[in-house]
Amino acid sequence: MTSDPAPTRRRMMAATAAGLSLAGIPARAAPETGMEPATEPAVTLSRTAQWDRLAGGDPARPYRVFVAWPEVEAPPEGFPVLYLLDGNSVFGTAVEAMRVTGARGAAMAPTPAVVVAIGYPTDKPFDLARRARDYTPPAAGAPEGTGGADAFLAFIENELKPEIERRFRIDRARQTLFGHSYGGLCVLHALFTRSGGFQRYVAASPSIWWHGRAVLESERRFIAALPADAATRSLLVTVGEQELVSPSGPAADPAADPAVEERRRAARMVENARELAGRLAALAPRGPAVEFVSFAGETHGSVIPSAVGRAVGVAIRR
Repeated sequence: MTSDPAPTRRRMMAATAAGLSLAGIPARAAPETGMEPATEPAVTLSRTAQWDRLAGGDPARPYRVFVAWPEVEAPPEGFPVLYLLDGNSVFGTAVEAMRVTGARGAAMAPTPAVVVAIGYPTDKPFDLARRARDYTPPAAGAPEGTGGADAFLAFIENELKPEIERRFRIDRARQTLFGHSYGGLCVLHALFTRSGGFQRYVAASPSIWWHGRAVLESERRFIAALPADAATRSLLVTVGEQELVSPSGPAADPAADPAVEERRRAARMVENARELAGRLAALAPRGPAVEFVSFAGETHGSVIPSAVGRAVGVAIRR
């Protein structure tokens, strides 16, 4: 009788995302390939750690924090830092992108950043209920279980940042916040309501459509009364050229599926993102420096690695 390999795969995925050693996971044959059990040392991500933390000591608000740090000595001003939402799913991608981009010997390699990914105590890549609460802004009439972005951002600012700064020398003038989808929505809310928290913002495939585009009210208030620091901030907005197109094949072509096409029209992922970037770019020189990138051929899910790679570049640039 063949044992179910799913628990092992889940543990391996979680350990890889967290940058943890896979040693101690029992070797098992892969029944679908017939491969022999591995006996070689496991793959690890060096200079990484994780820990769990309760926001405000509240057992109902546990977070898992994943951290990676450079192998070089911190410069006198400290390391730049990249904070990522959906940490369970993007930590490994960001760590490897940072390692390659800031590799020793690379021509004119910039100072690498400390990577801080904020996730949840789960083996899954996403905690859908928690992220729906944490990443959406407060809004009148919003669905139950949403609207917790202010409390989440306060956790980062008042609890997590001080902890990171106790462990590492951080350059407070080079802090970047990245989020994808609902996370991108949260990044926009952070810029519009508390621009002092970070200097660089990366909103990947932001869910501007959420609750009747409620985030645009915060944008209007931001534009009407630009903060004094607005001109020193930057915003990168990215999308996949084929947002909301299913990656499962021709059968999911929106041209052949009216429901998918209607979803595209209603969400306007690419259009909303491009239009918002245009409005904010028009604020120059009083507003933030804005860049918009559309990744050719990428869908809402497949675009994540490309967006994370761009976020790494944003975090370490001078």
